[in-house]
Amino acid sequence: MKLLSLNHSEVTLPGGVHTAILKLSKALIQTGYTPTILSVNPGGLQSEDCIDGELIIRMRSPISWHLHGFSPSTLFRLTKYVNRIQPDIIHVHGYHTLFSLEVLYLLRNSGYPIVFSPHYGPESHNTLLGDKLWGAYKHVGKSCFQIADKVICASEFERANVLRDFQVDAGKIEVIPHGVDAIKRKKTRTAKCGISLLYVGWFIELKGIQFILKALSELNTALDANATLILVGKGGCQEQLMKLARELNVADVVFWYAPLFGDALYRKIREADILLLLSRSENFGIVVAEALAAGVPCIVAHKAALKEFSGEPGCFSIAYPPQTKELARLIVKVYEGDVEVGPFSNRIQTWDKIALRYDELYRSLLKGDMKRAHT
Repeated sequence: MKLLSLNHSEVTLPGGVHTAILKLSKALIQTGYTPTILSVNPGGLQSEDCIDGELIIRMRSPISWHLHGFSPSTLFRLTKYVNRIQPDIIHVHGYHTLFSLEVLYLLRNSGYPIVFSPHYGPESHNTLLGDKLWGAYKHVGKSCFQIADKVICASEFERANVLRDFQVDAGKIEVIPHGVDAIKRKKTRTAKCGISLLYVGWFIELKGIQFILKALSELNTALDANATLILVGKGGCQEQLMKLARELNVADVVFWYAPLFGDALYRKIREADILLLLSRSENFGIVVAEALAAGVPCIVAHKAALKEFSGEPGCFSIAYPPQTKELARLIVKVYEGDVEVGPFSNRIQTWDKIALRYDELYRSLLKGDMKRAHT
């Protein structure tokens, strides 16, 4: 079966959405799919690439990054690519740019079954302009949900927000979590002095890294915990966070890494004692699932979709915004306690099992004679 996935941003960049698209496509290959990913070229990349059997096509559109994702080239090239690929299913990803709205509108009468994964976080906009335009965009963005035949949410939190903000027919929504590569819960703590903390993700304000830095200071002053923190990722707040680390006198125990992938990221996760994600806006939190699957305890904010992990053995939640002393004490408690990670609920499954759920959904659309004009 031929699957065409569309996403505005480059899927080889870090981020949970990109990881989900690539991992799902790779897993679907094992069930007989031929996946193609179509996105906008951020500049300097090959127009076509093949990664793990997945064809990636990048449309050149240099001004789309200045138009909130609207891509003039898509108006002229989308039909060409669709005719070339002849997909059985089209899966559009991402609510947060005009690209998805554009392609869904262009495909509305195509006759292809269309699935839409919004990856919707109601607070996932970091710029002042994004905040100002958010309410206005929702009025036109609701068309994405109307055009799609099926809407996929990664969590009950995302589903509730989609229902509230876009008045989507509840029967149109399917909740399918993101997956993990493997579940290997047995982990032996390496012999070392002190607590090794880890954060993986974007260096932006809403991710709550500032709370981890403040707790690190409390750990190493008031609690004499000899803790270190590894930060893996990139983002516009890195200089600001480095300044905060210096002000808190923890800069010498904070180690910064550029985004890591595959085995390199897995090793870094397995080396950690605790992974922290204290984000105020998260529609799933894929790195938490990956850490728990690797046998690493996690501390998350009891907010957004992250609170859905609090029932998983080995995952601990704290009220948002976390209080510094309370967070530091919880870190020590988790580190010193005999924490057993797992077994897990269906929220944490391997990608091959997640791919089977998508395969069932895609095939149900085809069996339902969905090759019709979209209204």
